[in-house]
Amino acid sequence: MAKEKTKIGLTTENAEKLLVEFGPNIIEGKKRTPLLLQFLGQFKDFMVIILIVASVFAYFADEKIDATIIIVIVFINAIIGFLQEFKAEKAIEALKKLLSPKARVVRDGKEMLIEADRLVPGDIIILAEGDKISADAEILESNEIRIDESILTGESVPVEKDTEKNNKLFMGTQIVAGTGKAIVTKTGMRTEFGKIAALTTETKKDKSPLQKELAHIGLFVGKVTIGISAILFLVGVFAQGRAIIDTLLFAVSVAVAAVPEGLPATITVALAIGVQRMAKKNAIVKQLSSVETLGSTTVICSDKTGTLTKNEMTVKEMMIDDYEIAVQGVGYEPEGTFSIHYLHSASPDYFEYQKKDLAYIVSRKPDFYKRFEMFIRAASLCNNARLTNNDGQWRVLGDPTEGALITLAEKAGIPLDGTYEKHKRLFEIPFDSARKRMSVIVQEMETKEITAYVKGAPDTLLPLCSNMSHEQRSKIEKQTELMANRALRTIAIAYKPLSKEIQKKYRKEDIENDLIFLGLVGMIDPPREEVKEAVKLTHKSGIRVFIITGDHGLTAHAIAKELGLAKSYGVNIITGETLNTLSDEKLTKLLAPGQETIFARVSPEHKLRIVQTLKQTGEIVAVTGDGVNDAPALKRADIGVAMGITGTDVSKEAANMVLTDDSFGTIVTAVIEGRTIYENMKKFIYFIFSANIGEVFAVFSTIFLGMPAPLTAVFMLIINTLTDVFPSLALAVEPVERDILERPPRKPDTKIMEWPFIKRCIVNGTWKGLVTMAVFLWGLYASGWRFGQSLDLDSSAYIQASTMAFIILTFIQMVHAFNCRSITLSLFRMKFFENWYLIGAVLFTVVTTIALVQLPFFHQYLKTTAIDLKSWLVLSGISFSILFIEEARKWILRNSIPENHSARISS
Repeated sequence: MAKEKTKIGLTTENAEKLLVEFGPNIIEGKKRTPLLLQFLGQFKDFMVIILIVASVFAYFADEKIDATIIIVIVFINAIIGFLQEFKAEKAIEALKKLLSPKARVVRDGKEMLIEADRLVPGDIIILAEGDKISADAEILESNEIRIDESILTGESVPVEKDTEKNNKLFMGTQIVAGTGKAIVTKTGMRTEFGKIAALTTETKKDKSPLQKELAHIGLFVGKVTIGISAILFLVGVFAQGRAIIDTLLFAVSVAVAAVPEGLPATITVALAIGVQRMAKKNAIVKQLSSVETLGSTTVICSDKTGTLTKNEMTVKEMMIDDYEIAVQGVGYEPEGTFSIHYLHSASPDYFEYQKKDLAYIVSRKPDFYKRFEMFIRAASLCNNARLTNNDGQWRVLGDPTEGALITLAEKAGIPLDGTYEKHKRLFEIPFDSARKRMSVIVQEMETKEITAYVKGAPDTLLPLCSNMSHEQRSKIEKQTELMANRALRTIAIAYKPLSKEIQKKYRKEDIENDLIFLGLVGMIDPPREEVKEAVKLTHKSGIRVFIITGDHGLTAHAIAKELGLAKSYGVNIITGETLNTLSDEKLTKLLAPGQETIFARVSPEHKLRIVQTLKQTGEIVAVTGDGVNDAPALKRADIGVAMGITGTDVSKEAANMVLTDDSFGTIVTAVIEGRTIYENMKKFIYFIFSANIGEVFAVFSTIFLGMPAPLTAVFMLIINTLTDVFPSLALAVEPVERDILERPPRKPDTKIMEWPFIKRCIVNGTWKGLVTMAVFLWGLYASGWRFGQSLDLDSSAYIQASTMAFIILTFIQMVHAFNCRSITLSLFRMKFFENWYLIGAVLFTVVTTIALVQLPFFHQYLKTTAIDLKSWLVLSGISFSILFIEEARKWILRNSIPENHSARISS
């Protein structure tokens, strides 16, 4: 009955009914926020709310031009932020691809190809080598099926499947060997894949450090703005007896001066520039604020398989008779050198060869070549994998372990095509977990000789070999143990010429005995080439790395040692089983600084718990991974980093950043970019806030002098948006500082707006305010005005003086932009032409300022007036006063701290 069902499958009519009942076979991502809500989210910033309120007050006070300018600037900022986030989301969507777009099924008694999302429970699916499983299923027919479940479990060794106990297949896994049929049991979100996806969408995502910092800055500015505006309003109405409307407008103008209108746009564009630069360096960022988060990362939790390693099994060592062979090269590319040590006590020898040297080896080392060629032939014939080259990319069809042996043969230069043509496979005894070996019966076409070739675990194969003494066996066992201690997976290979009697009936008990031992190989999933250097840089920058894998602890430890992530001793290897018994307190100790801990054989829940524990101790956690099992932790982390090539849709959905080259080394690039962005943000925030403090100081001081503000609301808006924004953006792309990775990560609770930073802004801003007030008074006196006289806002004296105040504050900011390139380094010791963007921004701002002042067109709208050349020259000279103030501050700072730490001061 079961066989009949396998042949017929579902009818098309039943399949359609089941599709309606169970729904399409898809993994549902998180619901997308509507575009309108995404856009409105740009207005939640506290500084933006203050500006909106200020524009409303200005509008009802009949200052419609001021109100319009403010609201237009707010909308421009919102549009920039919305477009950049939308653009980043589109980029990540372009990366996504279906897990398995097609599926072969039996319906109405016929095999057919259907869209994978139309699979339903009860469907009979055809299984073939290389296919991805499109739904959870149970095997009905199996012919040596082995499944790569690393995407779910992290285990790099394929799992053997059968029709009895181990008969379950899971969506997203891949068939590496064998054929068969299976019946679909679960689809979509009901699959194991779907359950993890659901766990991911239920995991709460915290705000990034940058988002928290910007919220902190917004709150700080808001409190200061409201406080100052309230004081001005109360003093104006009750102490000075001014009209309520005039006083309200005056308070609004101070609010406009205090709020850095250009800051949100500058931060958004600066992060967007970072996103674009990272995209060129193989990293796609989904959220702008995530760019900086990696820069403040203190811990990276990394998956092993496919992230630190290539996910390509590679033979590293061989032993054939008295020959010990080290094999160079990694992955499936068939290139590498064989380093051969002949350890025979009578005549020890050492030589190397590559496949181009094969003719030399055949003629000059015949004894070695004979044994070596026999070993390679046996490894190739007792094998179901094939090596392919598509557009320069080497791939294995079949089991990765068998693929490593095929790659070994290609490296050796022994032509496999000829081997396959000259030998015919007659019978196969597939690998099973009880025997731990596989055997094939092969007939040589020319001689008609029939031979059994066997490969398997040394501990089960060696007792079956009869061509060795006790001493030889002990030597092989010792070599096997040494390889295992280096976390190499060991495979022994043997052969046996079959007698005519055995050929009559192939029974494994007759075939798998009296074998002739050929040799031993040790293989491992090797680390990526670029990871070693990346790990060095993470250590140098004070970032700790934990390996969290579903693979064996010994294997993970070997990889960690090779990469420099762990020492040979004193390493805590914690399995998922052990983790279940650990209290939160003990786990916290294992994760403390100074501890080297590797987590092996862990589940998604374990990984999530580790990330949560690290976050509770105040760490900024980045999690890397490519499998479904990484997804919940990717989302819970401060920043999740998914792999674009091997990564699943679920992991990409959960992550903040996707690496298009799957390289751990790209993370270091992201760290450099993130740290640079943060340091540059401090520079332009200092630049902007010092100008705002100067404006507030100049305007606030008019209370005590009983005078109108030296800067109109429009002037302050121009300074805060036009003249400040372009130099700020130029500071945002200031080149990377040479020692950026030598600095430890900033403490998670460190804020930009701390007292040293605020003090620096106040000192600098106060000087700007004093100079602005002095120039304003000079302009008034030059026009004939004296203290005690009334001052009309439309008078030529006020217009000239406010114009001069506008010019000096703009020019002094342009000089200060160059000061902001370094916190401690003198401007005279920096390369002036290193940042051409800054030079261009300053020139643009200066030319724009001259145009706004000198061109008659702007006079009626901005209330400016042209000034003479002498005044321009004097104002230009005065603007350089800020250079000497800042140089004095830097000199004091450099001489009050050790010289070798001066470049690392961050506040």
